[in-house]
Amino acid sequence: MTTIASHTAEPEVDAVRHHYEVGNEFYRLLLGPSMMYSGGYWERGEGLVGALDVAQERKLDVFADLAHAAGKNRVLDIGCGWGTFVHRLTTKHGVREAVGLTLSRTQAAYIADLGNPAITTRVESWSEHHAPGAYDAAFCVNALEHFVPSSLPPKERTKRYRFFFQQVHEALVPDGRFVLHTMTAEAQPIGRKILADLKFLQRSEFTGMHIPHLHELAAGSEGLFEVVELVNEREAFARACRAWLARLAKRRDEAVALENEEVVARFERYLDIFAYTLEDRFFNNFRLTLTRKG
Repeated sequence: MTTIASHTAEPEVDAVRHHYEVGNEFYRLLLGPSMMYSGGYWERGEGLVGALDVAQERKLDVFADLAHAAGKNRVLDIGCGWGTFVHRLTTKHGVREAVGLTLSRTQAAYIADLGNPAITTRVESWSEHHAPGAYDAAFCVNALEHFVPSSLPPKERTKRYRFFFQQVHEALVPDGRFVLHTMTAEAQPIGRKILADLKFLQRSEFTGMHIPHLHELAAGSEGLFEVVELVNEREAFARACRAWLARLAKRRDEAVALENEEVVARFERYLDIFAYTLEDRFFNNFRLTLTRKG
């Protein structure tokens, strides 16, 4: 496993590290052995917590199939987390090299400890990663939400999403597939409670984070990618949030000992916010399968 560090001046760095550089042991307690931080695919009758790891693995295998990743030479995971997906791609799906991008130094250290020589981890922003035509497939699993600051005016946000899709387009081989999993928010009436909760997310947990609108993604990808499928999986993500909350409640004293009360309370509140906003259909969680044009 190779780890490559680079300097970045991207605005999301501090906000990402605030959330993702909480200790790896805390995240292991929260997420379980799978160390996947997105929605899972449960089957009927499976337990919420007991089947969490299986549900996450099942999702990753679906993503790999959608991207036609099996046996490919090189794939890219943008916002690779703790390396679960790149590890599975190389150990189960026959990918020869998987490159993961992360801004979290603790995540990079965790991936290094996996000891997988087929993984290359770069502590680098997506906007700095230039590898024209280097990848047979690409993935971005619930990381795009961190890539465009909410402080930008709408037109500038759309330009930023356009730049993101251009970067992915440049990195892929012709007809290469890109699987994107991302939350979206659409215009809805906002009550007092949800307004307070959204302010908490912006100020205390994910500073400056912008949950994209679907039309922003459509404008950003137009002419660069063909849409193969678009699936709203909000329930799967809400279910994962509920599973993580249940794990945290069961081992709360351990979690506080690993970090502190303030960190645990932050996570409890933000996970509950995401769970109920997904359940109430304020947020969506779309899976987009795209094919590179040109």
